[in-house]
Amino acid sequence: MRYSPLLRNAPISITTSLVFLWSCRDATGLGPPGVRGRWYQPQSGWARARPAVVGNIVYFGDGYGEVIARDVADGERKWTARIGQERIDGANILVRSGVVVAPLETYTVGLDAASGRELWRYRAPADTVGVPTGYVALPGQVIESRIDADNNTVYIPAWGASVSAVDLHTGQVRWVWQPGRIDGDTATSGVFRSGSNGVVVSGDTIFATLWHFVNRLGGFSQAWLVAIDRVSGRELWRVRLPYEGSGTLIWAAPVVYHNLIIVHTLSARTYGIDRETQKVVWEFTVDSAHLSTIAGAELYGDVLYVDGGDSQIHGLRPSDGTTISIAAFPAASTRDLLVTEKRIYVPIGAEVYILDRQTGATIAIAHQPGTYDPLFSSAAAFSNGLVFFTVADGAWCFEEP
Repeated sequence: MRYSPLLRNAPISITTSLVFLWSCRDATGLGPPGVRGRWYQPQSGWARARPAVVGNIVYFGDGYGEVIARDVADGERKWTARIGQERIDGANILVRSGVVVAPLETYTVGLDAASGRELWRYRAPADTVGVPTGYVALPGQVIESRIDADNNTVYIPAWGASVSAVDLHTGQVRWVWQPGRIDGDTATSGVFRSGSNGVVVSGDTIFATLWHFVNRLGGFSQAWLVAIDRVSGRELWRVRLPYEGSGTLIWAAPVVYHNLIIVHTLSARTYGIDRETQKVVWEFTVDSAHLSTIAGAELYGDVLYVDGGDSQIHGLRPSDGTTISIAAFPAASTRDLLVTEKRIYVPIGAEVYILDRQTGATIAIAHQPGTYDPLFSSAAAFSNGLVFFTVADGAWCFEEP
């Protein structure tokens, strides 16, 4: 794979693009030029959760506590489940073994995939423990949490540095992992704040990314990768990444590639860690990076795609972190990337850049139809040539260009 050098330095005019897009219309009325809309359905508010597609049903969340099962062909509602007042705010909706799992803001709910009937709900442990007088314990939050599951258990990372293993069908808690107090930081003086935003299941191991506040207000933080036994919840090992900063340093879920666990941080640093030796074997960082990188790394075949924090998507060789390809876009991704055989989808708030995966060329710049206040609030889902987005006050499906 090789991108034209012209693409690296080509200036991108947002104003020109907007004028062009607003002056033309797709024949369906459901999308801008270059994007053929399949359907567009209204729903309330907006949600962060990436939709989940299983067979002929796609599952969306909205901004007011509803999970909506829609027909893939036309977006018509099959069922709607009202599960609370909070936004469906986890990073992804997940479907396994006939159960839909939806993280809201402070709890997670399991639903029967066929009917929407609620099966269980789960609240993670408190975000802050050992609270001294004058402080308030915060609830365990699953905002932006990237959940994963096997056929029997869903694994839920939460702010509060916990990973919970919950039975898919009953909601029974199998185990809860927490890191405990850490010598030399605020945990020993009563306040413990850290959080996990991403897990991935790999064989008998759960890999989780965490941020940890070394001082009370998060002015000094660490980023960790933790390996947890899938059956017992016992911590197997912990790696402190060679990167320190402030605040919540790491949100993305890990990526597994053979013997490597790959982690992408908010500071545009990417690390490959050997799962046997727990050593960092490679690091990728762009010297010119100046943007936060919320999106995680995405693996497609033998190429790892990351937002470099420099207004470019970098294709890396996952075995050693060396650069294979580069494609430009104008800002920082605001949700996780979607990579398909043909395309790379990069949401940047009010628009999504659709890049050719082989050449890096911008195929289309999609804007939400039917609104003057657009927002691509979720990452994209993909199935059989169709792309699905949760957008402001709506659910949108368009054909892959």
